[in-house]
Amino acid sequence: MDSHWVLSTLLFSAGAAALLLMLMWPTRYSGKRLLQRWGSAEPTAQQIAEAVRYLRQRRILYVVLFAIVPAVVAVIWPPPNGANPPGSNILVPLIAAMLIAELIAVLRPVRGVRVASLDRRGWRDLVPTWAVVVTAVLTAWAVTLVVMGLAAQPWADRYAAGYPPPSKSDLEAGEIDPRADLVHPTGWLTLGGVVVCLVVLGVLVFLAVRRPSGADAEVDRALRTRTARVAIGIGFILLAGLVNDGQRRLVFLQGVSDAYRAPARPGWLTEGLHQTVEIVGFATLVGAIVCWLWLAMPSRKSLAHVG
Repeated sequence: MDSHWVLSTLLFSAGAAALLLMLMWPTRYSGKRLLQRWGSAEPTAQQIAEAVRYLRQRRILYVVLFAIVPAVVAVIWPPPNGANPPGSNILVPLIAAMLIAELIAVLRPVRGVRVASLDRRGWRDLVPTWAVVVTAVLTAWAVTLVVMGLAAQPWADRYAAGYPPPSKSDLEAGEIDPRADLVHPTGWLTLGGVVVCLVVLGVLVFLAVRRPSGADAEVDRALRTRTARVAIGIGFILLAGLVNDGQRRLVFLQGVSDAYRAPARPGWLTEGLHQTVEIVGFATLVGAIVCWLWLAMPSRKSLAHVG
């Protein structure tokens, strides 16, 4: 391994992390705005300081996970040519930083006098029911696309077995050999992503509910709600991305099914299915973004029932 390349990669990542952290460093204004957005009309100086601490812990973790960890992993385990390095999705380190921060909050002793709620707190106090329904719908659609792709796999295997290898001149001309993609279904990886996403979201909401109460009840409620709702909102986008992965597999299979000397394809693997999943996929992405904005950037009215 080229030591100069390693050093330059790590130095570049460290510099990018320092710049990103400087741009994202929380201020009193950002702490005040956070509390006002999440239910505190006129936060005090002490409340703002607590919100700034909350933001600082998460942003430091995010910058480290986003800028430095992928570079270190790429040095130790270089990704294949053309592949994205692990952690390149900006949402993955973000939700990982939230998870680590909540674990720290659960384990770290609370300073000052704790203010415990007399009523037992549950996930419904932090996350609206409609957000859970949206998560379930996105999950169901992603799983449906995965199942359809896996159902077509026996056909894809037969196609790959009978597909003539491209000639040397075809390869030199840049023709792509579809056999490798045909015999390597992506559905299991997509399904694993769905499971991991749901588990992480569930753990984050559980930790937001169960972590020790803070000294200030108003700040404690605002930060708990913010953590749970932002996590579920990120989950909308991650699940929409997994829906897109399942959709791409079906579109690919439908495309190669029209190629030369393909065996008889499943009756449902048609051009109409291709168009349908693309239209629904676009609507899914737009809907996930709208729901994320609605959940993660709430109005005072939408938070009136929380607490």
